[in-house]
Amino acid sequence: MKRLTSHITITLACVLLVCGTLLKADVPPPEYSDYKQLLNTYVAGEKVNYKAWADNKEDVAALKAFVKKLGQTDINSLSRTDQKALYINLYNAAILQIVLDEYPIDSVKTIGLLPFSIFKKDLVKLEDRTVSLDDIEKNILLKSYFDPRIHFAVNCASESCPPLRAEPFTGDRLEEQLDEQTNRFARSNRAARVNDDKKSIAYSELFNWYASDFGDQNPAKYLNQYRSDVLPLNYTVEWIPYDWALNDLQKEKGH
Repeated sequence: MKRLTSHITITLACVLLVCGTLLKADVPPPEYSDYKQLLNTYVAGEKVNYKAWADNKEDVAALKAFVKKLGQTDINSLSRTDQKALYINLYNAAILQIVLDEYPIDSVKTIGLLPFSIFKKDLVKLEDRTVSLDDIEKNILLKSYFDPRIHFAVNCASESCPPLRAEPFTGDRLEEQLDEQTNRFARSNRAARVNDDKKSIAYSELFNWYASDFGDQNPAKYLNQYRSDVLPLNYTVEWIPYDWALNDLQKEKGH
């Protein structure tokens, strides 16, 4: 009788495990339509129209509602690709919300009591805890979902940062979107500036700060995977000073 009971218990446990797995696979990804509409409205090329967004209180509230809802998602119920997309979207939407709360500003560096507090302070609600932007990027995305292309997907709301994508990242298109982001950045002068006279190339400091993520190699080796015009490997490596000015469309218009 004990053996029969034990067999039944094991069988039930297996059934529950299988059912739980199936249920998990059936959980749909988060709804991004409202966030997509906001990005379509306010992302302009490589800039963000923060002034127009800040002036539209309804759209400011819509972004806050989206960030809150995303942070309340049962993340473990999602597929890994949907989880990865969620964290990228949460980072980008949260920094937009923080900037809009403080706008007008010249740089994200000025938010908070100390320089760069915006990245280190616990400001983002995530399930049952509050985390920082650095936690999302460095302790979640780059540890649990490691992918160097993440550096070109998360946006730090600054001029030297890879531009904010004008649509949400989604699990079903994530590989395509990450490749597009990386291609876009790799071919821009944000990533590399060649000086043939000096036989030198100045690279984004992202490749200096996160060298190990790119294989501790000459940045050209990584970038050449995404460029049609190949960067020389024998040129001297230099770094482009990082511009932390806000990626603000109004600045471009001279306002």
